[in-house]
Amino acid sequence: MGYKNAMTKRNVMNMLVVHLVVLVFILFVLVTPTHFDFLMWNVFLALLPLDFALLVLIFKSKLLQAFFSLLWLLFFPNTMYMITDFIHLQYISDSLDVRYQYFNYSVLSAGIFIGVYLGILSLELLIQKFFIKRGGITVLVLLAIVSLVSSIGIYLGRFLRLNSWDVFTNFKFVLANTQDAVSAHMVAFVLLFAGAQFAILVVYHFGGRLLANLAVEDSQRD
Repeated sequence: MGYKNAMTKRNVMNMLVVHLVVLVFILFVLVTPTHFDFLMWNVFLALLPLDFALLVLIFKSKLLQAFFSLLWLLFFPNTMYMITDFIHLQYISDSLDVRYQYFNYSVLSAGIFIGVYLGILSLELLIQKFFIKRGGITVLVLLAIVSLVSSIGIYLGRFLRLNSWDVFTNFKFVLANTQDAVSAHMVAFVLLFAGAQFAILVVYHFGGRLLANLAVEDSQRD
C-alpha cells in the first residue's frame, strides 16, 4: 500500500510539473514581444487531451471513461495540428543570421514541440489504460487509425477553420463543410499527414517500450 501511495504521489507530481511548464510557457509568450501570440491558445488546447486522458484514468465509471475518451478524440487533433504552425515562419525572416530570429525560432519551436508531446503523452496514457495487454499489431492498427482521424481533424482546422467544439455547437455545419471539403487536395493532405503522425507515434511508443524493458532488465540484474 505504501509503495502504491508513493507511486500515486509521484505521478501527481509529474503531472503538476507538466502543467506548470505549460503555464510558464503561456505566460512567457504573453509577456514577451513575439509574433506568435496564437501559441498561448494552441498550447492550451493541446493540454486538454492530456487532462481528458487523466480523467479517464481517474474515473472508474465506464460511462465517464467513454465520455472523456470521446472528448480526447475530438481534441487530440489540436496537438498534432501544431506541426502546421511552422507555416507562421513565413511572417518573419527565415534567416538564422538575424539574431532576433533565434528568439522567434526558439519560441515557435518550443510551443510546437510542447503541443505535440502533450498529445503523444495523452495517447500513451490511454494505451496503457486500455491496450496494455494487447500485442504490437493491435497497437500499430490503433496508431494508424488515430493518425488518420487526427489528420482529418487537422485539415478541417487548418483549411476550413473549424474547431473541436463545433461538433457540439453546430454539428450540421461541421458535417456539411466536411462533405463539401472532400477533394483530391484533402485526400493528399490527410494521407501524407497521417503517415507523418504514424511515424512519430510509432517511434515514440516502441521507443518507450524499449526504455521500459531496459529499465526492467537493469532492476532484475540489481
